Amino acid sequence: MVLISSIMLLVVGGGGAIYLVNSARDSTDWAELAGSTAAPAVLMVSAFQEERRLSLLRLAGDVSSAAELDAAKQRSDEALAAVLAKGDAARALNPDGSREDIEGYNKLFAMVPVVRRGVEATQVPAEEVFALYTGVIGTIIAASMLAARVAPTAKVGIELGYGVDQLRAAEALSQADTLGAVALTTATMSSAALIDFGRRVGEFRGEAAYSATVLKGRRLAQLSEITTSSQWQQVIAMQDAVLLRGPVTAKDTETELPISLAQWQDASRFVALALQELWKGQSADAHAIARKQGERDTDSALLGGALIALAAVAAFLVALVMANRFIERMRRLRRDTLELADERLPEVMRKVAAGEVVDTTAQGSRLDFGTDELGQVAAAFNRAHVAAMSAAVAEAQTKAGISTVFLDIAHRSQVVVHRQLALLDRAERDESNADQLDLLFQLDHLATRARRNAENLIILGGEQPGRRWRKPVPLIELVRSAVAESLDYTRIAAKQMPDVRVSGHAVADVIHLLAELMDNATAFSPPETQVVVSGVVVGRGVAVEVVDQGLGMSETDVADRNAMLADPPAFSVGTLAGTSRLGLFVVATLAGRHGISVRLSESVYGGVRVVVLIPSALAEASDPESAISGQFPAVAPRP
Repeated sequence: MVLISSIMLLVVGGGGAIYLVNSARDSTDWAELAGSTAAPAVLMVSAFQEERRLSLLRLAGDVSSAAELDAAKQRSDEALAAVLAKGDAARALNPDGSREDIEGYNKLFAMVPVVRRGVEATQVPAEEVFALYTGVIGTIIAASMLAARVAPTAKVGIELGYGVDQLRAAEALSQADTLGAVALTTATMSSAALIDFGRRVGEFRGEAAYSATVLKGRRLAQLSEITTSSQWQQVIAMQDAVLLRGPVTAKDTETELPISLAQWQDASRFVALALQELWKGQSADAHAIARKQGERDTDSALLGGALIALAAVAAFLVALVMANRFIERMRRLRRDTLELADERLPEVMRKVAAGEVVDTTAQGSRLDFGTDELGQVAAAFNRAHVAAMSAAVAEAQTKAGISTVFLDIAHRSQVVVHRQLALLDRAERDESNADQLDLLFQLDHLATRARRNAENLIILGGEQPGRRWRKPVPLIELVRSAVAESLDYTRIAAKQMPDVRVSGHAVADVIHLLAELMDNATAFSPPETQVVVSGVVVGRGVAVEVVDQGLGMSETDVADRNAMLADPPAFSVGTLAGTSRLGLFVVATLAGRHGISVRLSESVYGGVRVVVLIPSALAEASDPESAISGQFPAVAPRP
C-alpha cells in the first residue's frame, strides 16, 4: 500500500510538472497560430474592399471598371483561399465556439459567386452587393476580436484589441470611399445616401481618433505619420466637401470638389492600406508579447516542474526507504512471533508438562518494536504469549491436581483390594465346601478385576503399578495371568504359545495390556462365542493375537483407534471425550512405555483381531538350545 501511494505521488508530481510546461506553452502556441493568420487576413481585407468598390462602380454604369474588376476577383479568390487554408489555426484559437462561426462564414463565402454573376449581369441591387462584401470583410474583424478574446493573458488581449480599431477605421474609410465614388459617378446623392456616407466618415474618424489615445511608442508614431500625410489631408478635405455639398440630383449644377475622383480613390487606398499595416504591426506587437510571456512561462514552468518532479522523486524515495524499513520490521516481527509460537512456547509447554517450575514473567516474550502501531502489535503479542503461558501453567496445575486425585484414589483402592485378596486367599485355603469355595473364587476374581481398575488409575496418573517381577516370565504364564484377570475368563481360549520369556520389568504391564484387550474382546462379542488368544514368533519379536467373533468396528473407528495406539495423546479429562473405551487408552499408554506395537484389524469372523507385537528387546528364548534362541538377546534381570 505504501509503495502504491508512493508511485501515485510520483505520477501526480510528474503529471503536475508536465501540465505546468504544457500550460506555459499556451502563450507561445497562441502567438504562432494568431501570427500565421495575420498576413492572409490583411490581403483578404484589401482584396474584397477593392472588389466591393469596383463592383458598385460597375453597377453605377462605369464600364471602364470591368477589366479591373476581373483582376480584383482573382486577387480576392486567392486571398480567401489563403485564409481558408488557415481554418485549422482559427479553430485552434477557439475550439469551443468556432464551429458555428465558421459554418456561418462558409455560407457567406458561398454567396460571393452568386453576387458576382448578378454584378456581371447588372441585375443585383447595389445595396445587396455592398452588404455582402461588407459582411465578408467583417469576418476578418470578428476573427480579430475573437483572437483578442481568447488571448492567453489580459495584457495580450488588450494590445490586440487596440489594433482592431485601425482595422475598423480602414474598413469605414473604404466604405465611405466606395459610397462617395458611386455618388460622383452617377452625379446623384440622396439624403439617405448622404447620411449613410456621413456615418461611415464619422466611424472612420472616430476609430482613428480613439487609436491615437490608446496606441503607444512606435505604433503611435506610425499613426501620426498617417494622419499628417498629404493623402490623409486629401481624404479629409474630399469627405468634408461631399458632406458640405449636401444631397445632389441630376438637375443640380455640378459643384467643384478639392480633388478628382481618381485622386480621392488613390489617397483613400493609401490611407486604408497604411491603417491595415498599422493593425498588422499592432497585432505583431501583441504576438511578440505573447511569445515572450510564453518563453518566460515555459522557463518558469520548467523550473517549477523540475522542482515538483524533484520533490515527487524525493518523496517517493523517502516513502520507499520508510516502506522498506517498515517491511523489514514486519518481517522481523513475523520471524520473532513464529519463533515464539514454534519454538519458545512449545519449550515452555514441555517444561510445564515435565513438572518444572516456570516463571511466566521471566519466560514471557520481549518483542520490542517501539511505541508506534507496529510496536503496539508487538506488545499485544507479548501479552498474548504471557497469557498463553499462564494458561498452560494453570492447565498443568489442574492436570497435576487431577493426577494426584487419581493416584490417591487408586492407591487407597489398591490397599483395600490387596487386603481383600489376602483375606480371600486365606478363606479359600480354609474352605472345604465346594460350593462356598466356588463362590470365594468368583469373589477373588472380582477383586482381581478391581485391582486392575485401580492400577488403570495409577497408570493414567503416570506411575507404575505396585506389582513387580525381577526375573523373566514365560509368555504362557503372562497370558494365563491376563486370562485370570479378565471378567469373562471362561470364554477365553489360550492356544499354543511359543517358548519365550518376557523381561521382568515389563511383565506386569504386558499382563495388564493383554487383560484389557481380552476384556474388550469378551465385552463386545456374543456371550456364546470364544475369544481366541495365540502367539507366534516373528521377525521383530513375538506376536500375540486376540481374536473375537463380535460385530467388529467401522473402518473409520479402526483407523482412529490405531492412530491413538500408535501415538497416544497426553491424558486429560477431555482426552476420552465422546468414548467409553478407557481400556484402549490404558493399552496405548502401556504399549508406549515398552515400545510394544498394538494394531486392530477385522478378524476372519467379522469381529476384531488385535495383534500385540512384543519387541525382541523384551523377550528371550526359554531354551538356549532352541531354534529361536538366536532371535532374542539375553534379558538380564532388572531391579
